[in-house]
Amino acid sequence: MSFNKIWVLDIVKKLFFVYIVFLLFMTIFRVVFFTYYSELDNFSNFSFDILKMLFLGFRIDLTVIGYIQAIPTFGIITLYYLNNDKLFRIFQNFLVYYIFLFYFIVTILLFADFGFYSYFKDHLNILFFGLFEDDTVALLKTFWENYSVVPILSIFTFYLIFLFFILKKIFKNNSENLKLIFLIKIPFFFFLFLIVFNFFIIRGTFGMYPLGKMIPNVSTNEYINKMSQNGVRAFITAYDVRNKFKKSKIDYIKETGFENNIAEAFKIHKKSSNIDEQNLLNNITYTTKKIDNQDYNVVVIMVESFGMPILKYQSEEFDIMGNLKKHFEEDILFTNIISEGDGTISSLEALLLNIPYRPNSFPFSQSDYAQTSFSFTPAFLYNNEGYNTSFIYGGDSTWRDLGKFIKYQDYKAVDGKQDIFSSIKVTKEESEYFHPWGIYDEYLYDHILNKLEKSNGKEMIVALSTNNHPPYNIPNGYKSKILSYSEDLRNHITGDFALAEQRLKSYGYALDSVGTFLDKFKQSKFKDNTIVVITADNNTIEGIMKYDNNPIFTAKNIPIYFYLPKNLKEKLQIDTTVAGSQKDIFPTLYNLTLNGVKYLSIGNNLFDKTVQHYGFNGSMIVNNGSKVRKLNSLKDKSSDEIINYYKASLAVTEYLIKNYKNEE
Repeated sequence: MSFNKIWVLDIVKKLFFVYIVFLLFMTIFRVVFFTYYSELDNFSNFSFDILKMLFLGFRIDLTVIGYIQAIPTFGIITLYYLNNDKLFRIFQNFLVYYIFLFYFIVTILLFADFGFYSYFKDHLNILFFGLFEDDTVALLKTFWENYSVVPILSIFTFYLIFLFFILKKIFKNNSENLKLIFLIKIPFFFFLFLIVFNFFIIRGTFGMYPLGKMIPNVSTNEYINKMSQNGVRAFITAYDVRNKFKKSKIDYIKETGFENNIAEAFKIHKKSSNIDEQNLLNNITYTTKKIDNQDYNVVVIMVESFGMPILKYQSEEFDIMGNLKKHFEEDILFTNIISEGDGTISSLEALLLNIPYRPNSFPFSQSDYAQTSFSFTPAFLYNNEGYNTSFIYGGDSTWRDLGKFIKYQDYKAVDGKQDIFSSIKVTKEESEYFHPWGIYDEYLYDHILNKLEKSNGKEMIVALSTNNHPPYNIPNGYKSKILSYSEDLRNHITGDFALAEQRLKSYGYALDSVGTFLDKFKQSKFKDNTIVVITADNNTIEGIMKYDNNPIFTAKNIPIYFYLPKNLKEKLQIDTTVAGSQKDIFPTLYNLTLNGVKYLSIGNNLFDKTVQHYGFNGSMIVNNGSKVRKLNSLKDKSSDEIINYYKASLAVTEYLIKNYKNEE
């Protein structure tokens, strides 16, 4: 009989047992956590959702066990081939202290998460590290006054002694496991299975994205969704976010050359030497000039990856626009527009905050500003004017911690994919409504129409779609309107054409869906009292296309479309050739919908012919009219008016953010 096989099976059995015990502890802890902070009036209404939450939570806890097991897995394999009894005994003793150490760390993080939640109503995030950057003595006093520190430490000490005793006892008893020896008859396959199984536990899913990277919603109730997370995974995510944030923390006033003369940046941005130098923010504060007395609903839709360049190939055979085509022809379409960012979050935050995306900056939603309420932003203004404000996302609101950040921006309703799904009449298998990133776009748009229909007042809605995103799924039963591809288009696509074809069909579905939404909208009563804006986050199809003309601009080119009620549209003279980006959308809407309201913005009203218009992109690209400039570095000095305007605007943006944070 091979004793090294017996050692392997004995250690694996012991590890399995201690992990089961600790998983049970983590589950009990989650139940206590859930019950202690519960925001639910009645559990029975959400009983199935709670069970789904607990199961998802168990899977997330299991990923933590997977990380702990990684070293024992490779240790067992190594020792098997060394075939030394003494080393196995040393390794077994080592495991007692190794597992105790990690269980100690896990327990500390679970309890830290519990305490953190009592202050922030959220799991550990980047703000957790800020606690240690505050007055340490004051922090310790706070804990002493708010918690029964002595009893807690006493119980915790007893817990640690008990934990160590249990681990010691489990690993002290040896057995020969002869009945299970057949499991390791072929060691290579047994160890291969062990490695693969360990990897799968860490990953947590067979899906596209690891479970810890994105935690799906299981309920329409936000609190239940929160409870799937655990303190360990929350800490890992927060630590990763903090490291990235620290690396990307840039002083844009210094980078752009205005460190000792920020007033000069305001002068360049305002194109005037006559500015208020005592209160610089007054220079970017404006008052709306509404041209009628009509109240309007506002709907702003950001369509995933909707770049303009591919539309030049539109034809009957390559009908990528579908139902959207006629609306682009009938209504107001700005085409000299570039995206603020090359990723979704950067462009979305530029839209939501009326400011440019600062190159290489970290998302507000995952930074020190995650719980900062920027009260100069759209939802605050519209709420003050009696609007109902909503943010609707076709995916999970946990993405980029977006849902939480949005709530701090005063959106009264934040709906994710589960909220959308729960609002529709289900007529087929649940899975047919979803793709890996969220719910299919058509249901998002139906949700917007339903919200308008059920409204008892004025609505301001911002929505973000999820289709036209890898892996480029389209719903079962949807018939693509793309029938063939011209030779010209084929010659301009790089890489695998089969993948590009799949991507273009998803693109077509996304545009056709928003076109169908406009069809339905224009047949409703809302066509007379609602303004609709459609734009994109970026033009990610640039990655598989080559451009003949003006590639710097074309690669970043996106649309901004406006539907205006007929009576309003007839009162306006609009130049749709002006430059712009997402920062300009809400300043334009303010002047169409709000009367005599003061607002603060870096962006401009696109309909205002008295000012020059600029589009900004985070790759340090700026356009003005037909001119396009690209910087290599913000530190580069230039006499170019367009470049200096861009740099000054970034410095003004940084000043706004820093001073606003200080006021908070």
